[in-house]
Amino acid sequence: MAVLNDIRALFAQCPALKDLEARTDQLETDAEGYGIFPAGSVVIEQDMRGAATWQYHFIIAATRMTADDVMRLDNCNFTEELQDWVQQQNRKGVPLSGDGLSFVSISASNGAFTDWDENFQYGVYKIQGTLIYEKE
Repeated sequence: MAVLNDIRALFAQCPALKDLEARTDQLETDAEGYGIFPAGSVVIEQDMRGAATWQYHFIIAATRMTADDVMRLDNCNFTEELQDWVQQQNRKGVPLSGDGLSFVSISASNGAFTDWDENFQYGVYKIQGTLIYEKE
């Protein structure tokens, strides 16, 4: 899907993720990396001509070292930095490559630690994202 490709391209530019390998629907459990997980989309408005406003939900999940409290604090700062960066992109606008697609907004929320690996050396930190766009 074109929208997912655009989201991948956008997050590839994020300074907080620059040194991490991106995956789709997959997350490393024993090394640092991040995954983009599509979480569904819905039409939130449609006009009489058939043009629609879509809301596309996604999750960015990153595996980060959590061996000590300093690392865990850094990881909490990472989720805040990631959410702030998304808000900056919202102000700039996000280019969409699909025919007839135009950007409306992007947001990120609920940055949080969600899980440990089996050895308690890596933790998973997630943010929920929403991209709203119009489709002719």
